[in-house]
Amino acid sequence: MTSLNRVVLTGKVVTPPRRHYRPDGSPMIQFPLELNDSGEAAGQALLPAGTGRGSRNRITIVAVGKLAEFNLDLLQSGQPLMVIGKLNLRCWQTPEGKSRTLTEVIASDLRRIEEKSQTSRPEKQGEENEKTRG
Repeated sequence: MTSLNRVVLTGKVVTPPRRHYRPDGSPMIQFPLELNDSGEAAGQALLPAGTGRGSRNRITIVAVGKLAEFNLDLLQSGQPLMVIGKLNLRCWQTPEGKSRTLTEVIASDLRRIEEKSQTSRPEKQGEENEKTRG
């Protein structure tokens, strides 16, 4: 049986990444990504009771090694980003003996997304149609 663990997410950086160093000295960054929900109406049915419209889906993104050397100035709050990676489930026990679990994405690629204005999009489509006709 072949298994596949691949995730492609788009969203906005919630807070600037925090840089850490692993025991082997390799760099690591961590930051929350607020996910873009394409079907808000469908997603709202899945929200727990009492969850207001102000709540958002967020997931922790982790990048290690060369990818963690990504220019942190480019990853500011609100920056649209595409993340490609794999899901990771991290489990541990607190000093009080409570079990904790965190689902995160271990990134293999980070890509900035440039937002295009809605007004320029129809003009470009019109120009492309003109080129294909003539």
